[in-house]
Parts: sequence; structure tokens; C-alpha cells
Amino acid sequence: MNNTTRPVRLLTLEKSRNDAERWVKLFRAAGKPARVHQINSVEELEEALVTGLWDLLLSVEETPMVKADQAIACIKRLKLDIPVILSVNEKNSSIVKHWLDFGAADVVHNAHEEHMLHAILREISSLEYREQVLRLKKNLKDTEQRCQLLMDNAGHAIAYVHEGMHIDANPSYLELFGYSDPDDLAGMPLIDMVAAEDQPLFKSLIKHFKPGHEQPAVSCKLVDTAGDNFGATVILSEAVFEDEPCIQILVKAAAQPVSVTVQPESQPTQSRHDFLALLESEDHSPEILAYLKLENYDEIRQTAGIEGSVAVQDSIVELLSKHLPESQVTHYGDEVYLIAVNQNELGALTPLLEAIDKALISSGSQTIYTTASVGLAENNQDSSEKNFLERAQFACQLALEQGGNRIETFSQKSIDVKKASNGDMLAMIRQALENDSFRLSFQPIVSVTGEGLNYYEVLLRMADQNGKEIPAAEFISAAEESDMMPFIDRWVVRNAIKQLAKKFRKGDSVRLMVHISQASLEDKTFSEQLARLLNAAELPGHMLTLQMTDRMVQQHLRQVIRFVEQLKPLGCKFAMTQFSGEPRSLKVLEHIDMPFVKLDSLFTEKLERNDDSQLKKVTNNLKRLNKVIIMPKVESAQTLTSIWQIGVDYVQGYYLQPPMEAMTYDFSS
Repeated sequence: MNNTTRPVRLLTLEKSRNDAERWVKLFRAAGKPARVHQINSVEELEEALVTGLWDLLLSVEETPMVKADQAIACIKRLKLDIPVILSVNEKNSSIVKHWLDFGAADVVHNAHEEHMLHAILREISSLEYREQVLRLKKNLKDTEQRCQLLMDNAGHAIAYVHEGMHIDANPSYLELFGYSDPDDLAGMPLIDMVAAEDQPLFKSLIKHFKPGHEQPAVSCKLVDTAGDNFGATVILSEAVFEDEPCIQILVKAAAQPVSVTVQPESQPTQSRHDFLALLESEDHSPEILAYLKLENYDEIRQTAGIEGSVAVQDSIVELLSKHLPESQVTHYGDEVYLIAVNQNELGALTPLLEAIDKALISSGSQTIYTTASVGLAENNQDSSEKNFLERAQFACQLALEQGGNRIETFSQKSIDVKKASNGDMLAMIRQALENDSFRLSFQPIVSVTGEGLNYYEVLLRMADQNGKEIPAAEFISAAEESDMMPFIDRWVVRNAIKQLAKKFRKGDSVRLMVHISQASLEDKTFSEQLARLLNAAELPGHMLTLQMTDRMVQQHLRQVIRFVEQLKPLGCKFAMTQFSGEPRSLKVLEHIDMPFVKLDSLFTEKLERNDDSQLKKVTNNLKRLNKVIIMPKVESAQTLTSIWQIGVDYVQGYYLQPPMEAMTYDFSS
């Protein structure tokens, strides 16, 4: 997963939570993050569909509370684009046909996990393409509307010609040639509106017109509806009208200067092009950019038409000039204005919004009201003009989402809040770090003989926006694939030492085992920071044991050896976790000072099946190296009884004690 990948949002209809977790593990193994919500009733399904955003429903045919046909019918009734994939115990042609006819996107045998994974990824990819098409259609419609508005209000005479015939023209073009009704011009050959002496020239221009090539301006004589000739300059350019390639004709009477730039008449003091060039300038780029957006412009355009839209634009320009006379402004789009805010006028933005809110704008017999929101972004010399503008736009969007008619300043925190609410894992991690909202749990590691020291393993917990706990493997995996892991390690170590110091000052000699990641091995400042933390807490280093996985130690042995040597003066201990028992792992332990070894949970699973042959061999080898052996995930009395005779020193697991909010376990019991 990269930094921009959001988790796949799955609804599952399964007979048990464990069945649903199966698909989470499948995604995790494929390197894909997944957020799963298990459905237990029709009511819960409807609530989830109405209140949440989901990519896909993964369903069995029937559960005691809900059937797949009910779920599919519910999705159809709510008109949601959520594909449904059926997991079936028996796959034959009649079952497949039944569910495909009913509306399922695919039917997969429940034992074919790879098939299921590819089917899910295919449907999600298709869903993303459909969403992209909808966005593009909306953007295209908005662009077409803006282009039409610009054309209708342009001071220049503009028309579109296809195969030599007029297909559209703006009011300025109609007025120039003396037409009162656009229908009178439709289908009129362009050549008939050119003076006889210039017709050969125009025929050649149209015949040899090459799309994509710049066409020079042409001086000629044109003919109006009264038959009078007038001098003009004509520019031909490539265009598309209603999905058909055509030629745009721009005409300027000879007495007026020619300009190929089409701008609305209500253009503010600085052109859009010049303003964007200002943002790119290294020397003159503004310190603060404001993105002002009118909140009901589409409604104004629909109800008040072009005249109303222009009246609103003129009014906004007037208010901007009044409240921000020293700031540079451009009309960036129909309802959007960009402002290079002068520092002295930053406080005038709030009165500006109040003035816009109170303004009564007249258009014909109508009175128009509008409000606006502003997004502010501070300049960052490391960012491009596009990023500067995007940050201001993002802040404005946040202001709109929070009710509008307000000012919002861009910050990484605001991005994280928005992304976290959409399930973005890295955003939730950044929020947890910034808000100090991670939580530590402590699981006791108990001596088998009752004579050893008292240890706790430190476990990290994180909740989503709704307070629901996220599996540690899920957010740790996301952090490891980004640059967040060093910050998480530091947070855990800092807060673990803080908690341990409180116990130590009360005379309690418990010790903590804390996981660290590969990122901390590469962090050259980690040992210095750890030394400062221990010194500030007045805590002996030997009370802290740093844990590293067998795999990590093997893959980065030189770094681990150097890391251990750096921390030796502090007195910290080290442990290898998830120990596989492989010869290479044993060989590594001969070359590194790691007194503790925590076995892989597979040994516990085998012991539960009364298979202890490999475990005895591994413990014997570790004892020869004088290692303290910890057995994890002890979940039953039978397993605990079997451990006594094998040589394990410590045990850990839910049978003894689940992770605790505080270090309150009674080791003497």
C-alpha cells in the first residue's frame, strides 16, 4: 500500500465473525488494506448502506438472520452502486445462473480464495472506473456550461462552423452581422457572409485548415444582413461542438484591436494568466493565497440566468476592490476568485464575507443573495504553484463542508481529519500521533516457576473515528510501508518509560518488553533519545527490553549488532520474538547479545495438538546458549500443564491474562 491508498471498504454477510476475518487476512496477505463491517441483521444492513460508503458486499447465500437475496434487493432499492460477490459451498451452473440473474456481480466457491481475491479486486477496479467516469461527466458538463457562459458574455464575435455551415454563434456575432434571431444564422454558409473578392481566400483557408496548427489572423471584408461590407480581422481555430470537430471563428471589426483571448466582461483587475504566473514566480509569489468560492452560483445561474450571473460577478468584484484594495485579485472561474492577500488586509476577509452575505444584488426585477467561503494557504517555497493553489482550494472545500460562509486555513491536521474520516489509515496514524491518542496495553509475562522477575509486554492500540479498535497488524502494516514507523516507535518507548517510571518510584520492580521496528535500527538518533528519556525518568536501562522479530534480525543482522552495541552502555536488554527454531536463527543468536527468546506461536499450536517433539529440540538448543525462553499465546490449562516439563521459563497468553489497561497483574497468585 502506498501513502495514498485507502482501505477497501467491505460489507460482509457471513455466519460468524471468524469467517469475515478470513477475508481480512486474505487481503492482508496480498498486501491490500481492508476495513470490514460484518452484517448481522437486515436493519443493520440498511443502516450501514445509508450511513456509510462501501466498495463491495461479500456474502454467503444465507445466514440465520439475513439472506443474500434480501441484501441484494436492499442495495437495488436504495439504488447504490455496490457490487455483490457470492461465496457458495457448491458451485454449479444453476446456482451461478440464479445469483447472476438476481444481480450478483460474481459467484465464487468459498474454498477458492485466490479466485475470490481477484474477483473482489476486479469489481473494485471497475467501481473506481465508474466513479471516475461520473466525475469526468460532471466536470465536462460544468466546463461546457462555463464555456457557454464565457462565449455568451464575450465582447468578441464568436461562431462555430462545421463543413462550412454555421452551427452556433454568440450574441456579439449576431449583432455584428445584423441578425436578431440565432435560428436565422443556423445553417448559413460562412462563405456567403464574405465579400466576393475575399471568397477565394476563405475557401482556401477552410479547405486547408489543419487542426492542431496555429492559424494566422486574416484581414478581409465581410457582409452583413443589409448587404453592407465592413472590414474585419478573422482568426480560425480548432474547436469541438457537441462532440463534433469544427472550426471556431473569431471576428473583430477592423477598427478594434485583435485579441484571441476570450474573457468575461466583468474581468477583475488582473488576468487569470498573469495571476497564475505570479504564483509561479520565485521572487514575487504571494505569502498568502485566498480561494474564494460563491456557494450558490449554480442556483443563481439557473434562476437568474446570464444577467443575474454577471450582476453577481460585478458585485463581488466591487466588494473585493472595496475591502481588499491592496491585494491582487483574479476571476479564476465562474464562482471562484483568487486573491494574493496583502498581509495588512488579512483581517478584512471576515468583513468581506459579511458584506457578501448582506449584499442585495439587483438583476432586472430579481434580487439575488449569495454567500461565500474562503480557503487560505500559506506559501511554501518547496511547493509548486499547483500545490499552493490546491492547498487553498482544499481549505475552501473544508469550509464549505463545515457549513459554509466561513474562512478555513489549510493545515496538515485538516487534511488528516478529512482523510481519517474516510478511513485513510495513514491519516488516522498521524492524528493519533498529533493528538497523543494512541493507547498502551500491558500483557503480563509470567514465570513458570514463580521465581523469575515480573515482565509485561507493551502492546499498542489505536481506534478509528468511531472509537472502534483497529487491529494492530492493520495499522502497523500501513505504518511500516510509509515513513511513520519511527514516530510510532518513539511514541511507544516514551510513553512506556513514563508508565514504568511511575511504577519504579513506587518501589515496583516490574520490567517492560517493547517492540521496535526496522526503522529504529536505521534511526541514528534513537540511542541518544532513549538515553535522554531514561535519564529524565531516572530509570535504570535494564528495566527495558527491546524486542525484534527473528526475521528482522536475520535480514538486518549487521544493523542489529551495531544497534545492540550502541545501547549496551544504557543497560537495556534485547529479545528475539517469533523465533522459528531454524538453524540460521540459532546461529544468529551465537553472535548477538539477546538474552530473551520468544518462540513463534506455531510451537504453541503444535503443543495444543500434543506435538512437542520439535519444541523440546528447540528449547534444548536455546538452553545451551543460556537463553531465557518465553512461550506466547497460551490459551488453555492443558497447554500450560504441558509446558512445565519442556524447559520454558516464561509464559504469556489470554489464559493467564488478556492485555490490561494498567500494570495491575498479581504475579504472586
